[in-house]
Amino acid sequence: MLLKSWRENIKFYAFVNHIQAQLLCVKLVPLDIKMYVSPQQFEFESFQKHYQIRLNSAEVFIDNSLLDNARMKFSRIHSDYFIKLNKRTPVKTEKKKFPKEIFPSTDPQVNSLSDIIGYFKKQLTESWKHFSSTEEYQQEFPLPNEITHFLDCLRQQSLQFWNELVKSIIMTNDLRVKIGLTQRMVPTILIYILQQIWLHQKDPNELSLHFTHNQCTLLGGIIVNWVVEQQIERALNFVNQHKWEDFEKEMLNIPHSNWIPSEHLSWLILELEMNITIREIQVQVARHMIQPLPKENDSSTRNFVMQMNMGEGKTSVILPMLAVSLGSTSSSFVRIIVLKALSSMNYQSLRYKLGGLLNRRVVPFACRRDMNFTKTQTEKIFDRFKEGLRHLDIVLTSPEDILSFDLLTIDKCRRKEYDVGQLMLVIQSWMKNYVRDVLDESDEILHVKYQLIYSIGRQQQVDGGAERWKTIQYILKLVKQHAANIAQQYADDVFYKAPSKGSHFPEFRILNSQSYPELCRRIATDWIDLQNNYRQSEQKVILSFILDTNASLDGLVNQFPLDNIQSFLILRGLLSSEVLYIWLKKRYRVNFG
Repeated sequence: MLLKSWRENIKFYAFVNHIQAQLLCVKLVPLDIKMYVSPQQFEFESFQKHYQIRLNSAEVFIDNSLLDNARMKFSRIHSDYFIKLNKRTPVKTEKKKFPKEIFPSTDPQVNSLSDIIGYFKKQLTESWKHFSSTEEYQQEFPLPNEITHFLDCLRQQSLQFWNELVKSIIMTNDLRVKIGLTQRMVPTILIYILQQIWLHQKDPNELSLHFTHNQCTLLGGIIVNWVVEQQIERALNFVNQHKWEDFEKEMLNIPHSNWIPSEHLSWLILELEMNITIREIQVQVARHMIQPLPKENDSSTRNFVMQMNMGEGKTSVILPMLAVSLGSTSSSFVRIIVLKALSSMNYQSLRYKLGGLLNRRVVPFACRRDMNFTKTQTEKIFDRFKEGLRHLDIVLTSPEDILSFDLLTIDKCRRKEYDVGQLMLVIQSWMKNYVRDVLDESDEILHVKYQLIYSIGRQQQVDGGAERWKTIQYILKLVKQHAANIAQQYADDVFYKAPSKGSHFPEFRILNSQSYPELCRRIATDWIDLQNNYRQSEQKVILSFILDTNASLDGLVNQFPLDNIQSFLILRGLLSSEVLYIWLKKRYRVNFG
């Protein structure tokens, strides 16, 4: 009372003023002495040293009608719990007659192609009749007020489910709840516990709360209701924005029409997290890739490549579905491979979608050729991978990072750093046994440019050296020289057009393989004659070796120098292996130019 009315108390007011005056009289003197204070040190205790209060779980009475409704939604394929669409009504369209005037006369005396015209006219007439007899229907959708009423009823049912669930949990833990020794009964905590029970990732004794089967069913029904509520809200939002096409697509997308939520709880939580409804085609693609069929007479599994149109949810929906499904056990380690340019965007997207209610950690793995891993660092990488396998983590990487790690392994062994190289080989072997790769944009990732090829050591010249390019130039010169004669000899098998100038190359194209052997024989003969250092018997051996791809190299090893043999091989590859033939088959401005 004294503090509340201190302004009215004269003595107290005077006392406070006196204290204030005394404080103002004190002269502040700065201290020049430096004082050293040791910073505080904190110890981190592991969770094993902490104690948590575990709630009792027992079979308690749950309203049977609510439990049956929840079981119907959570443990079965869609069974008419979504808003029912109205019946389809036929669309009346004016049926037009078949336009016979588009065809010319079918009289044989007037038109020599009357049989062909009559055949197509008959086929098109039958197709027109079938098209005209097919009735078109238009789907009638419920009115917005009907959808709003359905949404209100669904929310009321969800609230009943939730109250019944919380009541069943509190019933056996009433005292702990009243004194505040339990976790909060919020959806995020209960969904996390439900997922841990479904995944069998933790021992039931380690969880602060263990649901009974009926409680799991009730919570699953609540999640299904929330997913449907989100879909109805999206549809109403499209109505308010007058986006009727999007509204119709949303209403025609029946939730859980080809999968059971209780069998794919991660997908159900993903729908709730992302505010989406997984479509039928997305479920079909995901199932096709999750459950690959074994090869015939082989226990190994096949690789699958699926192609979908743009905007059908490959990266945004199917990729997270595969990640949570393939990594739902500790025997499979999911590694998502994306393009290097998209890795940052994919990392943010996956972390947003999988790091919330699903509680999956997305671990990026990056590696470059200039990294010099020590044995300790390599062991930490291996330990992190094994920890990720236990905790159902997901690795995100790119083709360059994977190849760089493989190439570093080779480089370590080449430098005789066998302890690090051996450990990296162990990591690669472990990854082959446990990793399940998911490739996004596989057409680009599987391109030939992503190959395990790069230079090591000093630069060396390729076999043949400059003779490779000189031989190619000389062969093209001989093609130009013999093109006119080959065209005269094989007029029906070769297209030839003389050049307008002597320095230009003629338009020369081989139409079939009839003329190609003769062209090869002439080119090889001229090339051998150009050498001027072979006997006639040797020329026959060389010509036979160049023109016959099955000829053995053994007869030339002891007879000719190594440089000459390399030239023979270059010429045989260009002529007999049909490298030149493939080039001469191409059409200008069609296949090139």
